Amino acid sequence: MSEANPYFDEIQTVNAEVQAWYTGAPQAGALDRLMAHFSAQFSMILPNGATLDWPALREIFAQHGGQRPNFEIQITDSAIIVQYPGGAVVRYNERQSDGEHSRNLRRSTAVLEMDAHGTVRWLHLQETFCAE
Repeated sequence: MSEANPYFDEIQTVNAEVQAWYTGAPQAGALDRLMAHFSAQFSMILPNGATLDWPALREIFAQHGGQRPNFEIQITDSAIIVQYPGGAVVRYNERQSDGEHSRNLRRSTAVLEMDAHGTVRWLHLQETFCAE
């Protein structure tokens, strides 16, 4: 599925904001704006199997803002697994690079919720490393 979709838009938006956070000088309010995309009940399973909640994700972002000037994220192959009233489960590929020497590909599955006003928030994310 490749047509315009608010869930696909949210995935692109958040990953662009994450890239900007890691590559630039952190600006006032930027971390709060980034974290507003994530539900207070957010959970994440990292590629190594470790889990994070919303406070832990915020702490990681807070510690590493502006520290990866060559960091890039590219999102491809987004697809809806299931869409239901108030949310969707989406899969996508996330290619990260940090200059010429560090690249990885992750297959990601996200559970996204949409409120009555059309605001999409991340409820859960699981990332798995895979071969390029």
